[in-house]
Amino acid sequence: MKKKLVLGLAVLGTASMLCGFDNTQTANDVLQKTQEASKDAAGVTMTMKMNFDGAVNVNDGSTTSTLQAKLTGGFDMAANMDPFGMQMDGNAAVSFFGQNQTVDMKMYAVTNEDGALDTYVYSKDSATGEGQWEHTTDSSIDYSQLINLSNSFNVSDYADWGLTFELAPEAAEVDGKECYLLTAVIDKDALNTLINKSSELTGEDLSSDTDVATALAYLDGISLKLQYYIDTTTYLPVSMHMDLNDSDLTNLNAVFAGALASSDDSSTAEIVLNDASIDVTCAYGDAVDITVPDEAIQAAQDVENPVTSIEDAVGEIESEASSEVAVG
Repeated sequence: MKKKLVLGLAVLGTASMLCGFDNTQTANDVLQKTQEASKDAAGVTMTMKMNFDGAVNVNDGSTTSTLQAKLTGGFDMAANMDPFGMQMDGNAAVSFFGQNQTVDMKMYAVTNEDGALDTYVYSKDSATGEGQWEHTTDSSIDYSQLINLSNSFNVSDYADWGLTFELAPEAAEVDGKECYLLTAVIDKDALNTLINKSSELTGEDLSSDTDVATALAYLDGISLKLQYYIDTTTYLPVSMHMDLNDSDLTNLNAVFAGALASSDDSSTAEIVLNDASIDVTCAYGDAVDITVPDEAIQAAQDVENPVTSIEDAVGEIESEASSEVAVG
Protein backbone atom coordinates (compact mmCIF):
# COMPACT_ATOMS: atom_id res chain seq x y z
CA MET A 1 0.00 0.00 0.00
CA LYS A 2 2.78 2.43 0.96
CA LYS A 3 4.61 1.66 -2.30
CA LYS A 4 1.43 2.36 -4.29
CA LEU A 5 0.99 5.63 -2.39
CA VAL A 6 4.57 6.69 -3.11
CA LEU A 7 4.18 5.68 -6.75
CA GLY A 8 0.90 7.63 -6.98
CA LEU A 9 2.51 10.72 -5.49
CA ALA A 10 5.42 10.40 -7.90
CA VAL A 11 3.04 10.19 -10.86
CA LEU A 12 1.09 13.22 -9.63
CA GLY A 13 4.33 15.12 -9.11
CA THR A 14 5.51 14.27 -12.60
CA ALA A 15 2.16 15.33 -14.08
CA SER A 16 2.27 18.65 -12.25
CA MET A 17 5.77 19.31 -13.53
CA LEU A 18 4.50 18.87 -17.06
CA CYS A 19 2.30 21.91 -16.51
CA GLY A 20 5.41 23.97 -15.89
CA PHE A 21 8.37 24.89 -18.08
CA ASP A 22 8.84 22.51 -20.98
CA ASN A 23 12.21 22.87 -22.71
CA THR A 24 10.93 20.95 -25.75
CA GLN A 25 8.56 23.80 -26.61
CA THR A 26 9.34 26.16 -29.46
CA ALA A 27 8.44 29.84 -29.82
CA ASN A 28 5.69 28.77 -32.20
CA ASP A 29 4.30 26.25 -29.66
CA VAL A 30 4.10 28.89 -26.92
CA LEU A 31 2.58 31.52 -29.21
CA GLN A 32 -0.06 29.14 -30.50
CA LYS A 33 -1.07 28.05 -26.99
CA THR A 34 -1.09 31.65 -25.80
CA GLN A 35 -3.43 32.64 -28.60
CA GLU A 36 -5.76 29.74 -27.84
CA ALA A 37 -5.84 30.64 -24.14
CA SER A 38 -6.42 34.33 -24.93
CA LYS A 39 -9.50 33.53 -27.02
CA ASP A 40 -11.31 32.33 -23.88
CA ALA A 41 -10.65 35.62 -22.06
CA ALA A 42 -13.32 38.28 -22.56
CA GLY A 43 -11.37 41.06 -20.87
CA VAL A 44 -7.96 42.10 -19.67
CA THR A 45 -6.70 44.57 -17.04
CA MET A 46 -3.24 46.13 -17.19
CA THR A 47 -0.93 48.41 -15.27
CA MET A 48 1.66 50.30 -17.31
CA LYS A 49 4.72 52.20 -16.10
CA MET A 50 6.80 54.41 -18.39
CA ASN A 51 10.25 55.85 -17.90
CA PHE A 52 12.33 58.09 -20.14
CA ASP A 53 15.65 59.52 -19.04
CA GLY A 54 17.73 61.34 -21.63
CA ALA A 55 19.64 64.51 -22.30
CA VAL A 56 20.98 66.77 -25.02
CA ASN A 57 24.62 67.80 -24.67
CA VAL A 58 25.18 71.17 -26.37
CA ASN A 59 28.70 72.44 -27.11
CA ASP A 60 29.22 76.06 -28.15
CA GLY A 61 32.90 75.54 -28.98
CA SER A 62 34.26 76.12 -25.49
CA THR A 63 31.82 74.62 -22.98
CA THR A 64 29.29 71.80 -22.93
CA SER A 65 25.87 72.21 -21.37
CA THR A 66 23.58 69.31 -20.54
CA LEU A 67 19.85 69.75 -21.00
CA GLN A 68 17.95 67.01 -19.15
CA ALA A 69 14.75 65.40 -20.42
CA LYS A 70 12.78 63.03 -18.18
CA LEU A 71 9.35 61.46 -18.19
CA THR A 72 7.74 59.11 -15.70
CA GLY A 73 4.19 57.89 -15.89
CA GLY A 74 1.77 55.29 -14.66
CA PHE A 75 -1.54 54.17 -16.16
CA ASP A 76 -4.22 51.63 -15.27
CA MET A 77 -5.99 50.13 -18.26
CA ALA A 78 -8.80 47.70 -18.99
CA ALA A 79 -10.03 46.31 -22.30
CA ASN A 80 -12.68 44.04 -23.75
CA MET A 81 -11.98 41.95 -26.81
CA ASP A 82 -15.34 41.72 -28.62
CA PRO A 83 -16.69 44.25 -29.23
CA PHE A 84 -13.43 46.06 -28.67
CA GLY A 85 -13.38 48.72 -25.95
CA MET A 86 -10.85 50.10 -23.52
CA GLN A 87 -10.31 52.66 -20.80
CA MET A 88 -7.16 54.20 -19.37
CA ASP A 89 -6.52 56.43 -16.35
CA GLY A 90 -3.23 57.81 -15.11
CA ASN A 91 -0.72 60.62 -15.20
CA ALA A 92 2.72 61.56 -16.47
CA ALA A 93 5.35 63.88 -15.02
CA VAL A 94 7.56 65.59 -17.58
CA SER A 95 10.77 67.51 -17.02
CA PHE A 96 12.01 68.99 -20.27
CA PHE A 97 14.92 71.43 -20.46
CA GLY A 98 14.21 72.80 -16.98
CA GLN A 99 10.43 73.01 -17.39
CA ASN A 100 8.35 70.69 -15.17
CA GLN A 101 4.80 69.64 -15.91
CA THR A 102 2.35 66.97 -14.78
CA VAL A 103 -0.50 65.83 -16.98
CA ASP A 104 -3.51 63.82 -15.80
CA MET A 105 -5.15 61.79 -18.54
CA LYS A 106 -8.23 59.63 -19.02
CA MET A 107 -9.23 57.79 -22.18
CA TYR A 108 -12.28 55.75 -23.17
CA ALA A 109 -12.63 53.95 -26.49
CA VAL A 110 -15.82 52.07 -27.37
CA THR A 111 -17.11 50.46 -30.55
CA ASN A 112 -20.32 52.18 -31.61
CA GLU A 113 -23.35 50.64 -33.32
CA ASP A 114 -21.85 51.36 -36.75
CA GLY A 115 -18.66 49.45 -35.91
CA ALA A 116 -16.51 52.60 -35.69
CA LEU A 117 -14.38 53.38 -32.65
CA ASP A 118 -15.42 56.39 -30.55
CA THR A 119 -12.52 57.71 -28.48
CA TYR A 120 -12.85 60.24 -25.65
CA VAL A 121 -9.65 61.70 -24.20
CA TYR A 122 -9.43 63.96 -21.14
CA SER A 123 -6.22 65.76 -20.22
CA LYS A 124 -5.62 68.14 -17.33
CA ASP A 125 -2.63 70.45 -17.03
CA SER A 126 -1.43 70.68 -13.42
CA ALA A 127 0.10 74.10 -14.05
CA THR A 128 -3.19 75.70 -15.03
CA GLY A 129 -5.60 73.25 -13.39
CA GLU A 130 -7.59 73.24 -16.62
CA GLY A 131 -8.75 70.16 -18.48
CA GLN A 132 -10.92 69.26 -21.44
CA TRP A 133 -12.40 66.30 -23.30
CA GLU A 134 -11.64 65.59 -26.96
CA HIS A 135 -13.68 63.18 -29.09
CA THR A 136 -12.76 61.38 -32.31
CA THR A 137 -14.45 58.68 -34.39
CA ASP A 138 -12.34 56.23 -36.40
CA SER A 139 -14.00 53.90 -38.90
CA SER A 140 -10.84 53.03 -40.86
CA ILE A 141 -10.01 49.89 -38.84
CA ASP A 142 -12.22 47.12 -37.49
CA TYR A 143 -10.44 46.54 -34.18
CA SER A 144 -12.34 43.36 -33.35
CA GLN A 145 -11.32 41.95 -36.72
CA LEU A 146 -7.73 43.03 -36.06
CA ILE A 147 -7.73 41.20 -32.71
CA ASN A 148 -9.15 38.07 -34.33
CA LEU A 149 -6.47 38.31 -37.01
CA SER A 150 -3.67 38.57 -34.45
CA ASN A 151 -5.09 35.58 -32.55
CA SER A 152 -4.70 33.46 -35.67
CA PHE A 153 -1.03 34.35 -36.21
CA ASN A 154 1.79 31.83 -35.94
CA VAL A 155 5.51 32.51 -35.92
CA SER A 156 5.78 32.66 -39.72
CA ASP A 157 2.88 35.14 -39.86
CA TYR A 158 4.59 37.38 -37.33
CA ALA A 159 7.76 37.13 -39.42
CA ASP A 160 5.76 38.39 -42.43
CA TRP A 161 4.92 41.42 -40.29
CA GLY A 162 8.59 41.94 -39.42
CA LEU A 163 8.53 40.28 -35.99
CA THR A 164 10.79 37.31 -35.27
CA PHE A 165 10.20 35.73 -31.84
CA GLU A 166 12.72 33.69 -29.91
CA LEU A 167 12.07 31.52 -26.86
CA ALA A 168 14.51 31.68 -23.94
CA PRO A 169 15.99 28.25 -23.10
CA GLU A 170 15.24 28.63 -19.38
CA ALA A 171 12.21 29.64 -17.35
CA ALA A 172 11.81 33.17 -16.00
CA GLU A 173 9.93 34.18 -12.86
CA VAL A 174 7.46 37.06 -12.50
CA ASP A 175 5.75 37.67 -9.14
CA GLY A 176 6.33 34.06 -8.14
CA LYS A 177 4.98 32.67 -11.43
CA GLU A 178 7.10 30.48 -13.69
CA CYS A 179 7.07 31.92 -17.19
CA TYR A 180 8.21 31.36 -20.74
CA LEU A 181 10.13 34.35 -22.09
CA LEU A 182 9.50 35.36 -25.72
CA THR A 183 11.64 38.12 -27.21
CA ALA A 184 11.57 40.12 -30.43
CA VAL A 185 13.26 43.25 -31.78
CA ILE A 186 11.70 45.99 -33.90
CA ASP A 187 14.20 47.99 -35.98
CA LYS A 188 13.86 50.18 -39.07
CA ASP A 189 13.46 47.19 -41.40
CA ALA A 190 10.76 45.71 -39.16
CA LEU A 191 8.99 49.08 -39.06
CA ASN A 192 9.03 49.24 -42.85
CA THR A 193 7.44 45.80 -42.99
CA LEU A 194 4.85 46.74 -40.37
CA ILE A 195 3.95 49.91 -42.30
CA ASN A 196 3.57 48.02 -45.58
CA LYS A 197 1.37 45.34 -43.98
CA SER A 198 -0.70 48.02 -42.22
CA SER A 199 -1.17 49.73 -45.58
CA GLU A 200 -2.59 46.50 -46.97
CA LEU A 201 -4.98 46.28 -44.03
CA THR A 202 -6.23 49.88 -44.16
CA GLY A 203 -6.05 50.37 -47.93
CA GLU A 204 -3.97 53.51 -47.36
CA ASP A 205 -0.39 53.71 -48.65
CA LEU A 206 1.40 54.87 -45.52
CA SER A 207 4.86 54.37 -47.02
CA SER A 208 4.27 57.28 -49.44
CA ASP A 209 3.43 59.68 -46.61
CA THR A 210 6.24 62.25 -46.27
CA ASP A 211 5.79 62.41 -42.49
CA VAL A 212 6.21 58.63 -42.24
CA ALA A 213 9.32 58.76 -44.45
CA THR A 214 10.80 61.54 -42.30
CA ALA A 215 10.06 59.61 -39.11
CA LEU A 216 11.76 56.49 -40.52
CA ALA A 217 14.85 58.55 -41.35
CA TYR A 218 15.03 59.69 -37.73
CA LEU A 219 14.46 56.15 -36.49
CA ASP A 220 17.28 54.55 -38.47
CA GLY A 221 19.36 52.81 -35.82
CA ILE A 222 16.52 52.65 -33.30
CA SER A 223 16.03 49.20 -31.78
CA LEU A 224 12.90 48.41 -29.74
CA LYS A 225 13.32 45.28 -27.63
CA LEU A 226 10.15 43.37 -26.72
CA GLN A 227 9.97 40.81 -23.92
CA TYR A 228 6.78 38.83 -23.23
CA TYR A 229 6.46 36.71 -20.08
CA ILE A 230 3.94 33.87 -20.50
CA ASP A 231 2.60 31.86 -17.54
CA THR A 232 3.72 28.23 -18.04
CA THR A 233 0.47 26.95 -16.50
CA THR A 234 -2.19 29.12 -18.18
CA TYR A 235 -0.21 30.24 -21.24
CA LEU A 236 -1.52 33.75 -20.66
CA PRO A 237 0.80 36.79 -20.68
CA VAL A 238 1.54 38.15 -17.21
CA SER A 239 3.89 40.99 -18.13
CA MET A 240 5.67 42.74 -20.97
CA HIS A 241 8.82 44.87 -21.12
CA MET A 242 9.80 47.22 -23.94
CA ASP A 243 12.87 49.42 -24.18
CA LEU A 244 15.00 51.38 -26.64
CA ASN A 245 18.18 51.07 -24.61
CA ASP A 246 20.16 49.12 -27.23
CA SER A 247 19.54 51.73 -29.91
CA ASP A 248 22.30 53.26 -31.99
CA LEU A 249 21.74 57.03 -32.03
CA THR A 250 24.51 57.78 -34.53
CA ASN A 251 22.14 58.48 -37.43
CA LEU A 252 19.71 60.45 -35.27
CA ASN A 253 22.53 62.62 -34.00
CA ALA A 254 23.75 63.11 -37.56
CA VAL A 255 20.30 64.31 -38.63
CA PHE A 256 20.22 66.56 -35.57
CA ALA A 257 23.68 67.94 -36.36
CA GLY A 258 22.62 68.62 -39.95
CA ALA A 259 19.65 70.64 -38.73
CA LEU A 260 21.92 72.74 -36.52
CA ALA A 261 24.45 73.22 -39.30
CA SER A 262 21.78 74.82 -41.48
CA SER A 263 21.27 77.55 -38.86
CA ASP A 264 23.50 80.49 -37.97
CA ASP A 265 24.31 78.90 -34.61
CA SER A 266 27.74 77.20 -34.63
CA SER A 267 26.88 74.98 -31.64
CA THR A 268 26.90 71.18 -31.86
CA ALA A 269 24.59 68.84 -30.02
CA GLU A 270 24.42 65.15 -29.11
CA ILE A 271 21.42 63.18 -27.85
CA VAL A 272 22.10 60.81 -24.94
CA LEU A 273 19.64 58.10 -23.95
CA ASN A 274 19.97 56.66 -20.45
CA ASP A 275 16.70 54.74 -20.29
CA ALA A 276 13.52 54.56 -22.36
CA SER A 277 11.31 51.73 -21.18
CA ILE A 278 7.73 50.59 -20.63
CA ASP A 279 6.67 47.80 -18.28
CA VAL A 280 3.20 46.27 -18.34
CA THR A 281 1.61 43.73 -16.00
CA CYS A 282 -1.68 42.16 -17.04
CA ALA A 283 -4.42 39.77 -15.95
CA TYR A 284 -7.04 38.09 -18.15
CA GLY A 285 -10.61 37.21 -17.17
CA ASP A 286 -14.23 38.23 -17.60
CA ALA A 287 -15.38 41.29 -19.52
CA VAL A 288 -14.84 44.56 -17.68
CA ASP A 289 -17.31 47.42 -17.30
CA ILE A 290 -16.32 50.25 -19.64
CA THR A 291 -18.69 53.20 -19.29
CA VAL A 292 -17.95 56.55 -20.91
CA PRO A 293 -18.66 59.37 -18.41
CA ASP A 294 -21.67 61.56 -19.18
CA GLU A 295 -19.46 64.65 -19.10
CA ALA A 296 -17.32 63.23 -21.92
CA ILE A 297 -20.36 62.48 -24.08
CA GLN A 298 -21.81 65.92 -23.35
CA ALA A 299 -18.52 67.63 -24.23
CA ALA A 300 -18.47 65.78 -27.57
CA GLN A 301 -22.07 66.86 -28.28
CA ASP A 302 -21.24 70.46 -27.39
CA VAL A 303 -18.43 70.46 -29.97
CA GLU A 304 -20.57 68.83 -32.64
CA ASN A 305 -23.57 71.10 -31.95
CA PRO A 306 -22.13 74.43 -30.72
CA VAL A 307 -24.27 77.40 -29.77
CA THR A 308 -23.38 79.88 -32.51
CA SER A 309 -24.59 83.10 -30.90
CA ILE A 310 -25.94 84.73 -27.76
CA GLU A 311 -29.35 84.88 -29.45
CA ASP A 312 -29.30 81.11 -29.93
CA ALA A 313 -28.37 80.58 -26.30
CA VAL A 314 -31.17 82.88 -25.11
CA GLY A 315 -33.57 81.11 -27.44
CA GLU A 316 -32.66 77.72 -25.97
CA ILE A 317 -33.19 78.99 -22.41
CA GLU A 318 -36.58 80.53 -23.31
CA SER A 319 -37.67 77.34 -25.06
CA GLU A 320 -36.74 75.18 -22.07
CA ALA A 321 -38.48 77.61 -19.67
CA SER A 322 -41.66 77.57 -21.79
CA SER A 323 -41.65 73.78 -21.84
CA GLU A 324 -41.31 73.61 -18.04
CA VAL A 325 -44.20 76.12 -17.58
CA ALA A 326 -46.40 74.12 -19.94
CA VAL A 327 -45.65 70.91 -18.08
CA GLY A 328 -46.26 72.62 -14.74
